[in-house]
Amino acid sequence: MRLQPLFLLLASSAALAACAGGAAMNAARSSNGVLPATKHPEASATVVSLGSYNINPSKVFIAGISSGGFMAVQMHFAFSGTFKGAAIYAGGPDECAQDSETTALEDCGGDGTYGSELTPSENFINANQDTAGMDPVSNISGQEVYLWSGTGDTVVPQKTMNDLQTEYQHYGATVTYDNSFDAEHGWESLDGTVSCDTLSSPYMILCDQGSTPYDSQKKWLTLFFGTLNARNSGTLNGSLMQFSQSPYGGGSNSLDTTGYIFVPQSCASGTQCGLVVALDGCEQYQGVIGDEFVTLAGLDEYADTNDFIVLYPYQTESSSNPEGCWDWWGYTNSSYALKSGVQMTDVDDMVKHVMGGTSSTPTPAPTPTPSPTAAPSSTPSPTPTTSPTPSPTATPPYSQEQTNTVVEFYAEGDITLQEYLELGQAYGYDSEITLYDCNGTWTDSSTCGPMTY
Repeated sequence: MRLQPLFLLLASSAALAACAGGAAMNAARSSNGVLPATKHPEASATVVSLGSYNINPSKVFIAGISSGGFMAVQMHFAFSGTFKGAAIYAGGPDECAQDSETTALEDCGGDGTYGSELTPSENFINANQDTAGMDPVSNISGQEVYLWSGTGDTVVPQKTMNDLQTEYQHYGATVTYDNSFDAEHGWESLDGTVSCDTLSSPYMILCDQGSTPYDSQKKWLTLFFGTLNARNSGTLNGSLMQFSQSPYGGGSNSLDTTGYIFVPQSCASGTQCGLVVALDGCEQYQGVIGDEFVTLAGLDEYADTNDFIVLYPYQTESSSNPEGCWDWWGYTNSSYALKSGVQMTDVDDMVKHVMGGTSSTPTPAPTPTPSPTAAPSSTPSPTPTTSPTPSPTATPPYSQEQTNTVVEFYAEGDITLQEYLELGQAYGYDSEITLYDCNGTWTDSSTCGPMTY
């Protein structure tokens, strides 16, 4: 059966949904489809190889809209040791579709109908967490999660996002939920070109809070990075590059051959930076809207002044995926929501490559220059004086020691929730302590004894 995915109704609805606000915005657009106010640098015409940068592993996050929202949830739960938070626009619970096209359409979104898949989703997480397919779900506890759902969304019902809120809270995430705007289905942004209550391509909407344009990116980027510098409202100083996805599976399994990456000057110069991975939705791939998801997402303007890179992997259409969606229902294989999922692996490989600059190669010790061999002499050599044999240095019982805050140890999965609570009470959650790795178990005892607290 031909798949009718998440944006099943968008093509026909777009023609009917052009209200006055959306028409005015579209009329203001230049001939190349970009608003005159756009200050993005043009991406290089040459497709480059994806680079590696100095990424702070505690500042890596993922975001997505629609099918990209479902995909971002899958990535977050499967790779919760990598991603330290998520921003989801109109997505739903992990593996919401349960490997079923019908469930995807009727319960999660696509037909605009709803049936709760919360319990099966949590059963899936519980069965797969802390396995080869999924990182420990305890990583989610304490992470910041931002959710967006419009009251007028006719594609993914708000009840589906309410289930996602419940799921994240169940696993201990700190959830911020924007769910009061009379918004249609779309990615909300200061740079959006579609009225808030309109369903229309490119599905980049702009909403108002009172008489002031809303800025949802500022809200969740602040949750992730803390107080932000003002976004660059002029010409961006960083570089927007189109990179080849071929080394990561591009050209197969509905993965496009190219993606985009925005790199601020500071990050290109070696400054340690954060990373945000942003996933577009169905009918937002390059063959339909070009680079408008990148240029209208409202992310690069903040990245330019706040030292974080934005990675935009791209999917495309195929015979099994005619609307160009990310795989959130199983059109590639049944493990689509696990680490072994084809697209999951591809995106993770891109992220690992971008983060490759964080691993430092130890400088090899210099090879000592051999002393020249003395020429034989008829004079007998003096009897050498015997030096005392030095005592061997004791080998510590632990393999490594690390100093970090209690919060960071827990975020990296080194300690359990119980240990996190006990250590936090004993030392202070934001205080730096030293822990020792004793055969994979971390303790505050340098003799590899149990936690002393």
